[in-house]
Amino acid sequence: MKRIFILCLFFIGFAWVMFAQTPFLPNKGSVQVASAAGPKDAYEVWAIDQATSLDGTVLGGNLYILSGNDQDFIGGTANIKQINLAANAVANGFEKGSKPHWLVFNKGATHAIVGHASSGHVYAIDASNRQVVDVVVPGGNSHAVSVSPDNTFVLAADTPGQQVHKIPTNYQAPVGEIFGTPQTLKFDSNTLQALGTNTANPVVAQVDETGQWAYVTFAQGGAVIVNTQTMTVAHIYSSKELTFNGLVAYDFGKNFITNAGNANPEIADFLYFYDHDSLLKNPTTRPPVIKVPQSGNDVHGLEVIGGKYLWQLNRASNNITIHELNPNPFDPNVEGSNKVRAVNLIDLANTALGPDPTPDLGGVSPSEKLLFVSQRGPVPQSANDPAFFNSVGIFPGVGIIQIEDGGKNAKPAYLYRFDNLVNGINVADFHALGVRK
Repeated sequence: MKRIFILCLFFIGFAWVMFAQTPFLPNKGSVQVASAAGPKDAYEVWAIDQATSLDGTVLGGNLYILSGNDQDFIGGTANIKQINLAANAVANGFEKGSKPHWLVFNKGATHAIVGHASSGHVYAIDASNRQVVDVVVPGGNSHAVSVSPDNTFVLAADTPGQQVHKIPTNYQAPVGEIFGTPQTLKFDSNTLQALGTNTANPVVAQVDETGQWAYVTFAQGGAVIVNTQTMTVAHIYSSKELTFNGLVAYDFGKNFITNAGNANPEIADFLYFYDHDSLLKNPTTRPPVIKVPQSGNDVHGLEVIGGKYLWQLNRASNNITIHELNPNPFDPNVEGSNKVRAVNLIDLANTALGPDPTPDLGGVSPSEKLLFVSQRGPVPQSANDPAFFNSVGIFPGVGIIQIEDGGKNAKPAYLYRFDNLVNGINVADFHALGVRK
């Protein structure tokens, strides 16, 4: 269905490239757009087009920084700055990376950490002056990165390398000395046997709020909990327990959440809730897990709103499943359907976000009144199954969704569309996104 839809909208997409009403940045190295934003309640949204830089660097990436307050963002008047990432790294004396795919901020948001899916480079970007200030290459791939709560290390998931890298960090160090020597956990044959898979390709390695534990999801299924102090595997969930295409991991209070999505709409997607509190109380205990089937197709990013509602972004089906969370789903007195209950399904297609938004990752405003989503482009640079066109979008950029009823409802509000034309083809493809609060 999506293939037919894409073909039908080809000429619409082309016309929009020519006559887009949302902000469009020309092919220049850095563009500044006037803003109506004042200092009151202002914040920033960082989003990365992982395709070719606007200066021509193949897969060098383009960082867009949008700033303003809530009203500026939904009114289309946010300030916009564009930075050619690879060129910025080279200008500061560092080796350039390829396909910037993941972005997180350290605690305090003084620096952004960017992982590169093709080359394995990890950037540290000074958030105040928007300059790359250190680069490390711990392995052949840095699909996803996460930061420790005490700012002492970064974890990078090296998907094809079947390993996770722990990179020491010191954000007060001089330029070029922020990253230390990486320590690597290679998943061995014992882990493979316990997972019940031929490979152990980590997709995400997410550090918890204590900094001692990390949940790692895998492409072929299963998950592990890693002791980040010793960089050893503490607990394993097999691929029979947790389905393949494990994706995002999210720390939520006493619980940890992971998900797993599929491009094929005939194969179920899932959320998994772990009793993380039991691990903190007794590290030798493997946390019990609750498996929640999803109605959406190709689940990807997720966010928790107001500590009560979980928003699951469904990339291929262009919608958001909203769940009401019980704060303690592992309480034996809470019955199954009340542990994690779906209460709404928000359709994003043919709204302010365009006919085929293809939402990927998300971020919530400090006020928790807006959700920002990265929207994929017509020529996706990663994670697309050509049989289903699950990562193919029409209008790449940053979509804005108003959060309503305390998180129980949503309203698509505005699209900051950013095209990237190479030889007449729009290659822009947004994936990484973070809100600097």
